[in-house]
Amino acid sequence: MNQADRKEFEVIHTKIDQLQSDIKFIKENLFNPHEGLWAETKQNSQFRVNTSKWRGVIGAGFIGLIFKHVWDMFT
Repeated sequence: MNQADRKEFEVIHTKIDQLQSDIKFIKENLFNPHEGLWAETKQNSQFRVNTSKWRGVIGAGFIGLIFKHVWDMFT
């Protein structure tokens, strides 16, 4: 192994180390159960489930009020 090969090997080794740290960073940001993207997605899904329950109740109330006002106009 000559000096040029050794330098190439060091460059490749440095790039591999950098890629490993980048992959570790991405993995941490995606799959951290408390602060990562996975946790945010779960919180967003839970929020949507909770709001859809209330949206149905409030929507039914508004539709009932509209029908009541229409009924009161004709009677």
